[in-house]
Amino acid sequence: MIFIQLSQQLQSLSDLLLSLHDEQYDHKIDHLGNASIGGHTRHIIELLQCAVNGYKSGEVDYFNRRRNLDLETNRLLAHAALQQLQKEIKFPDKQLKLFTVKSDDSDYATVTTSYYREIVYNAEHAIHHLALIKVALLEMNLNIVDENFGMAYSTIQYKASLSNA
Repeated sequence: MIFIQLSQQLQSLSDLLLSLHDEQYDHKIDHLGNASIGGHTRHIIELLQCAVNGYKSGEVDYFNRRRNLDLETNRLLAHAALQQLQKEIKFPDKQLKLFTVKSDDSDYATVTTSYYREIVYNAEHAIHHLALIKVALLEMNLNIVDENFGMAYSTIQYKASLSNA
């Protein structure tokens, strides 16, 4: 189920990228600290790439990820990366080492996690950034996503239960 939800989010974002113009993808939004849809898209992609690469290495490190700024300005490259990730994310669960910052910020520590836990994290993380992308779309007066875009699945289910009551 976690792969289905994450795949749906990635597909919604992929579809959005194909409906935008390059200028819209790269447009800086004042209310989002001058971030762009491209910036949020790059961030979603890179963190998920960390989880996938971490599966292969046994270690997930979100802090020292490679930042590919081309993903931020090239929506077709980002679209291709999203499509590739949808093909790559489905692995059996296994234990992983997750790098995290120590409380004094002087070095890194590791904690035990699992691949499925990191997929759940990435799904929730993506929802957060999709919600911010929706704010960008609203600021640009682009009504091109459905009302559930960037909404948590629990909220979608709750809203549906209210309409069924």
